[in-house]
Amino acid sequence: MAQEPRKKSRRIAISDKRQITVPKEYYDYLEMESEANIELDGNKIVITPVRETNDDFSEFILKDLIDEGYGGDELLQEFNRRKNNIRPAVEAWIKEARENAEEVKSVSNLFEEDE
Repeated sequence: MAQEPRKKSRRIAISDKRQITVPKEYYDYLEMESEANIELDGNKIVITPVRETNDDFSEFILKDLIDEGYGGDELLQEFNRRKNNIRPAVEAWIKEARENAEEVKSVSNLFEEDE
């Protein structure tokens, strides 16, 4: 996503079958496809696009969760929450790296001492 994240709200209808429609603007902005993750966070429902990646940290996440004492349904919920946070974290790191790279105009600038 090239655009900056933004906070925006909109009122939507819920059908008799408990279905909602994601507004096209949101759908396009998030580059959603055919699936989304839904999470209950206190009194909020958070819907995030499913991102298929080649990098799977599942084993590392599960090991950490087990070491932290998670089990049963709580383990599954926390696993899904953490796994869904991987992509936003990586995107933030990439953005930060690009911003830092723009500050360095040449390799020689890396070795200049501040005055």
